[in-house]
Amino acid sequence: MWTPSSAGDWLAVSLAGVASASVIAGFAIIGGPGKARDIQQDDARLQAVVSTAEALNCYSRGVGPLPDDLETARQAIADPGSAARLAEGCSNAEWKDDPITGEPFEIRHLDNQHANICAVFARAGDGATRGYYFGTGASYINAETARPDPGPFCYTVNLTAEPG
Repeated sequence: MWTPSSAGDWLAVSLAGVASASVIAGFAIIGGPGKARDIQQDDARLQAVVSTAEALNCYSRGVGPLPDDLETARQAIADPGSAARLAEGCSNAEWKDDPITGEPFEIRHLDNQHANICAVFARAGDGATRGYYFGTGASYINAETARPDPGPFCYTVNLTAEPG
């Protein structure tokens, strides 16, 4: 078994100890790879929610009130020649599903001016966008709304807001 015998050996052992302690402290402070993955997935999920909120707004402004069967609205958004896509600011509108699960978001029509779009988030959110660009769709929901707990959360979509 090796034992440190010179000052250089002791220095090497000390530096290895400091490096190990730094790595452990880093994981304790910022979390490990699981936390980073959850943050990344929640950011992607929120981006898809914002995109779908924009699509809902485009449908509402271009066609009219949301239909009971939202597949009709989804198809209109997919058609570049539809009234929904020809509405002002809607040429690039895209209806998205949850990018992690592949499942459609839960969307509830509240009235002719509002809908809820709900997703399941891995973490609570403080509302900070961390500088990410959400595009014009972010003006149709308050993407900076804090999510108090992990799990299901619904954003309210303004279906009649004009692009800003």
